[in-house]
Amino acid sequence: MTQNTSPMQVLYPESVPGLRKLWTYTTGDAIVTSPVVAGEVVYIGSEDRHVYALEARTGKKLWSFKTGRAITSTPAFADDVIYVSSQDHTLYALEARTGALLWSYPTGNAAESFPTVAEGAVYLGSEDHTLYVLDADTGDPLWSYITAGRIQSAPTVADGVVYVGSWDHTLYALDATTGELIWTYLTEGRISSSPAINDEVVYIGSQDHRLYALDAANGEKFWSYEADDSILSTPAVALGVVYVGSHDGTLHAIFTRTGSHRWSAKTQGAIDSSATVVDEVVYVGSQDHALYAFAAPTGEQLWSYTTGAEVTSFPAVARGMLYASSRDGNVYAFTSDLLWTFTTRGSIESSPAAAGDIVYVGSNDHHVYALNGLTGEELWHHLTLGSVFSSPAIFEEVVYIGSLDHTLYALAASTGGTLWSYTTEGDILSSPAVARGTVFVGSRDHKLYAFDVYTG
Repeated sequence: MTQNTSPMQVLYPESVPGLRKLWTYTTGDAIVTSPVVAGEVVYIGSEDRHVYALEARTGKKLWSFKTGRAITSTPAFADDVIYVSSQDHTLYALEARTGALLWSYPTGNAAESFPTVAEGAVYLGSEDHTLYVLDADTGDPLWSYITAGRIQSAPTVADGVVYVGSWDHTLYALDATTGELIWTYLTEGRISSSPAINDEVVYIGSQDHRLYALDAANGEKFWSYEADDSILSTPAVALGVVYVGSHDGTLHAIFTRTGSHRWSAKTQGAIDSSATVVDEVVYVGSQDHALYAFAAPTGEQLWSYTTGAEVTSFPAVARGMLYASSRDGNVYAFTSDLLWTFTTRGSIESSPAAAGDIVYVGSNDHHVYALNGLTGEELWHHLTLGSVFSSPAIFEEVVYIGSLDHTLYALAASTGGTLWSYTTEGDILSSPAVARGTVFVGSRDHKLYAFDVYTG
């Protein structure tokens, strides 16, 4: 049997076609930053100079903080602090709960790159060609590294190494503690894409139309994949496949081991947005104003939603909801009426019965299941010797259910353990009924049976 992930964390693929808009929040200008979800709060920056904290379920504004100029850098959340960079050449650290300023640090220019927080340090690339590294608690500078071009790539930190791309066409690997250069890799175009690390491989896109897979230890190239236009999108890696968008409006799915093409999907605008992959669904925005969901294994389009302007940010999925932003100035939240699914190995013709927060149901895979009604999590299962078409009846913490193995079972509702059973001379397809201390059930042996609910 297959138990899907809790809906408190993801959206099920089956629910994606039914996504509907739950709320929007309108800021005072375009939004090119991506929503960041932490707990029950969505954080977003806007070109109206503000960073906002919104209630995740309702979109209600909890607080906002005004900077000196437009915010085009996605915030980062770590240890109850929001780190956000503004076009006023400043990196801000804000208390996540209230928006109160904890500290700020002036950079030499604006930052299109968004900050990365790791091991007590904040890493931020700037248009002044510099990678800044600051103490996350105090904002004190720890070290910096100057490249030969603008840094729009967000730094990625893994295993004590920080990886960052530059407009000087180069991907840098630096010691995360000291800033000492470990290796570089030169592409044939500017790098705006941020590195993705998976299984000791660095994936990076370049404006030379290529996606590169490099050895994280030494920068040696494993393979490269060529698209038909620039790759500004940050790669997303899941289940042996890397997903990346290109400026010609194509979303590419590429095998990580070989760099060979798996599938591609075409939109009507550039995909500079980075993909988000959750539970075998790829979510991505396009400059055709739309947000898309594709099936990760096949590239089949499952859903789309058209906003009022280009979508250049990457979507976020959290607690069963999808969040996205658009240059139309809106933050969008989507949800589905499908809360969860549970898959058995056989068809289900038994009607479920619920008691409290638990759902009981039989399956043609010969099992009786008890599931958490809120999440779909399996609590227990009981194996019979035949398909279970009968629907359960629940009385005083006991589940009564029949099977095609000719048997009526009385199971403990809390554990699924057998309290008693009775074998008739025919299949039991009927559903038991309980009244006045007696359980009644029919059998294909032409008989109606009545049993004491406690003893059988």
